[in-house]
Amino acid sequence: MSPSIYVSLLSIFEWVIQTSFMASILVVIVLMLQFVMKNKLEARWHYLLWMPVVIRLLLPWAPESSLSLYNMFSLDGIAPSIHEQVQDSAAWHSWSKEARGITENPAHSQGLSYWEVANAIKQPHLSEFEPKDKPWWSTIKQWSFTNIFIFVWLVGMLLLTLKTLYDYLRLKQMLRASRAIEMPYLSSLFQETKQLFDFKRNIRFVASEQIPGPAVVGLRNPVIVIAPSLLATLQKDQLRYILVHEFAHIKRWDVAVNWIMHILVIVHWFNPLLWFAVQKARQHQEIACDACALDRLSPKQNYAYGQTILHVLEHFSAIHHQPGLAALSATHKQMKRRLIMIKHFQKKSYKLSILGLTMLLALGSVSLVNAKESEAVKASQIEIAYPEGIDSAEERASYKKGIEEAQRKYDEAAKSIPAADLKFIENEQNRVKQLHKETGGMYILYHKYKGINNGLDLSYWGGIDHYSSYEDYLKKASTLEGSILLQPSNLPKGFTFSKARVEGPIQGKFVEEVRSEGKESGKPLYVKEIDWKEAATIRLEYTNGKDTIAISKHSLDSETLKKKGFFEDDLPAHIYPKYMFWHDDNYEYSVSATFDMSKEDKIKILKEAVKK
Repeated sequence: MSPSIYVSLLSIFEWVIQTSFMASILVVIVLMLQFVMKNKLEARWHYLLWMPVVIRLLLPWAPESSLSLYNMFSLDGIAPSIHEQVQDSAAWHSWSKEARGITENPAHSQGLSYWEVANAIKQPHLSEFEPKDKPWWSTIKQWSFTNIFIFVWLVGMLLLTLKTLYDYLRLKQMLRASRAIEMPYLSSLFQETKQLFDFKRNIRFVASEQIPGPAVVGLRNPVIVIAPSLLATLQKDQLRYILVHEFAHIKRWDVAVNWIMHILVIVHWFNPLLWFAVQKARQHQEIACDACALDRLSPKQNYAYGQTILHVLEHFSAIHHQPGLAALSATHKQMKRRLIMIKHFQKKSYKLSILGLTMLLALGSVSLVNAKESEAVKASQIEIAYPEGIDSAEERASYKKGIEEAQRKYDEAAKSIPAADLKFIENEQNRVKQLHKETGGMYILYHKYKGINNGLDLSYWGGIDHYSSYEDYLKKASTLEGSILLQPSNLPKGFTFSKARVEGPIQGKFVEEVRSEGKESGKPLYVKEIDWKEAATIRLEYTNGKDTIAISKHSLDSETLKKKGFFEDDLPAHIYPKYMFWHDDNYEYSVSATFDMSKEDKIKILKEAVKK
């Protein structure tokens, strides 16, 4: 999976988690309102109260409002660990390393305070990628919570989608096997009922024992299905009541609503509260459909209509909901409530309800808007200037996340630090910035309060120089001690200099010296300039516009340097370019190419490039 695809997937997953959480709060509120207003709201308004839940789950974006109920309930406040992991767009870095068995050099894991990150971000060295021969199941064990959740979520969606597709194709097959009802008196009754609803659409009337009915199937060209065995038990008026009910489903577009709810459940399958909400919504849909049907009948027919519904439900004891149809169904408990509604139904109750409309508008105004971000939060947001090389969307998302997380930790730790010390630290940081700007020097900082430096007592400022021309790089290289890299004369034809990078050391005995001096000083922040002469890392890149050749040098510890001489890596060729390494003294030199190059040619380039 490419980084861009993963980051897009992570953004979608974050949206799903957030909307699922908000919808869950809304479901609880709707259930409470329905309980409190059980006998005060008409049937269709109980059903319409579920519409804000559906809309909330569909909204890709919503305006902020101080009236939003999510100002009181937030995912970050209730489940911060989950929220932080979901929001971590840098998870791609973790995902890719886990999937490939890569470990990172601890030297480059040193945290930086939020004000340093923009200048001190480090690119990983070639030697930091160590091949790991691990079975696929050990890789899965290393996945983070977020990656595992995304994987399980996708698998669940896939399985439910496949089941839905199977059920839909099976339903279509059963519909093709059904036969049209063409008996004169049945066709006449069907047309009369159709005219009652003033339908101009093409609606078919068929018989099938395979489809659980009476039911409506289809969206564009709806079909009313009834079982022949049930049809044989019905009198003319009973059949009219059933047809009125099914035409009410078509009038109210219930099949389309059921499809939408089913798709939302597939996406949010992990949320049991939404499954329960859909079940309740289907129950209220049936009662609202009864109300719509009774509105087309005379009050004297209410009792007969209720008896007909009861007769149908006794004929089919178990009816399973499917997204592609709207079927007449209810449990015994639901049937009791339906019969009570039918018995007391009055035509005016189906008309506009001021109470129902007011509740619906009020619920929408507080649930279909997002929590308003406080001015304090907005003020604390960092204006990020992305360093050179941080160009792609996933790199910027990862970088921005690191900055924001460092700021959050800084703000939390700063609460327990005396104001005078914070002021001293701020002044010293500004002084170091100015010194680096004037001299280009590299500085190591000892932090008395590690909490405002990501829990570490040391950080670095400067020490990374980028060059876009070989001449500028050569000027810097000529001042360095020890081995350096020069432009090899035996590069393949067409390759020209692209860029270079030189980095100072972040390891050595000077680290402990600074640590000791910092503790003795007692200062909240102790700063020391590092007068380095030998580069820890040098990297040259050449390109022909299509392919790249990279030549690198960096310092290694004695343990890593046990392997001497020239050797090739054993990383997967389809993932990484092949590297040729040369371990000599205290350094590792390497050359890689994004195209096929022989070992012999790589060795020749390395020997030509390294000047000791």
